[in-house]
Amino acid sequence: MRWMTFIFITFLANPLFAQRHYSFSAIDWNVRSVDAPTPDSLASKLTAPYGTDLEKVRAIFSWITQHIAYNTGIYNRSRSTHYVSAPIDTVTVWKSGIEMTAQNVLDRRIAVCEGYAKLFKTLCDYSGIRSELVYGYAKCFLERSEKFRTNHTWNAVWIDSSWQLLDVTWASGYITFGNEFVQHTDESYFLAPPKQFILDHYPEDLRWTLLEHPPALKEFHFSPFRYKSFVKYGIESIRPGNGVIEASVGDTIELGFSVRDAEKNKHISPDPFFDSALFLAPSSAFLSPVVTGNKVSYTYVISSDQVEWLHLLYNEDVVLRFRLKLRKEAVETEN
Repeated sequence: MRWMTFIFITFLANPLFAQRHYSFSAIDWNVRSVDAPTPDSLASKLTAPYGTDLEKVRAIFSWITQHIAYNTGIYNRSRSTHYVSAPIDTVTVWKSGIEMTAQNVLDRRIAVCEGYAKLFKTLCDYSGIRSELVYGYAKCFLERSEKFRTNHTWNAVWIDSSWQLLDVTWASGYITFGNEFVQHTDESYFLAPPKQFILDHYPEDLRWTLLEHPPALKEFHFSPFRYKSFVKYGIESIRPGNGVIEASVGDTIELGFSVRDAEKNKHISPDPFFDSALFLAPSSAFLSPVVTGNKVSYTYVISSDQVEWLHLLYNEDVVLRFRLKLRKEAVETEN
């Protein structure tokens, strides 16, 4: 009996085990009545009663899911939606565009995914909790396009000395077929295990899968992954059309696409937040283009089996990603 008690206490001491068995009902109830006009004041009220980062993150997560509604107007084009912007306060100095979005969401109490995620990050910042915005592809019945591209935003948060994943948008409720938002907290998107989260969330930056070997989703077989920067350059006629390229060491791969107006693209600013040096794992190669008129070409010689992902650069932006699948060559054996 003493030995069994020791095992039980040991498991409870493990953060991951304790987290899954922790009851958040008291926190969820308490945040229902909390309110404040600004992100900094709201963060203070939400997290002041709690001593651990897990409790503070839950308070922030729970408040957003209970108080922010999804902006379903974007899915009903037959309905004319008019928004009235609040007057600009010329005295206030905003720290970032992220906080400006967070304040807007707080004022209006509606948002789409990026607004949800930026409000979460801003509240975490004011609470002294590390968090990141994660952009990527999410499987959703509202996504009518067959293109494998960035269409969603979620968060990573640092708790108990490790990064964990959550999607406060999808956790906040669901949309009916009549385009009505129904508030309903979905626990499966709060600090979900990475192997579960990857089933419907695929990040631009593969580090945020939190997996040592991120899988290539079946969508890769139909088209390469389109980064959020893809849409601003008028890219078309991508080659190859498949996202997974099968080849062998020593092969030369030709890739490319066309753009509608290469001269116009020269005046478009690249994403200031992208840094290819951050892509440490899995092994990636970043290919620079050769531009001839409106045709953009890339050549890659496979010199080893260490590269798994090919990223195409255009105007210093990453616009496309392919998965490199090396063939297993037959090995001749001597008798």
